[in-house]
Amino acid sequence: MEKDILIDKTAKKKSAKKMGWVVVVFVIIFAVVLIKFAFTGSLSSFSGLPDSDAAYGVAKEFITPTVRSGSISFHDSEYQFAKKSDSVYVIRSSYTSKDDNGENSDVKFRITLKYNGGAASNQNNWTMLNLDQD
Repeated sequence: MEKDILIDKTAKKKSAKKMGWVVVVFVIIFAVVLIKFAFTGSLSSFSGLPDSDAAYGVAKEFITPTVRSGSISFHDSEYQFAKKSDSVYVIRSSYTSKDDNGENSDVKFRITLKYNGGAASNQNNWTMLNLDQD
């Protein structure tokens, strides 16, 4: 009978130690979350709205399928960027396309995009509101 009591005591000590470690882990996780909230003001890891380069990259993805020629070259250094509101972006730039006859044509465009959230580089997280090409 004494052996059963000693075995029960050691088993209870082991399970109590395990539960103690589980509690310590949860306290550490809670502290990390609390510190992150204190420094950033938010619990999400969302870094904010996309910058101009991300919006321009997505704009090129929207425009490329609208061009009939196979060869297109964007003038990356010349784009202009503006925000209409927190998640609506207007991008103006141009590209050069080569038609089947080998003739180059410069096309200016103005595209309005709405950012819906998520990864800024993913085209599915954007909505094209307007596209004007000259």
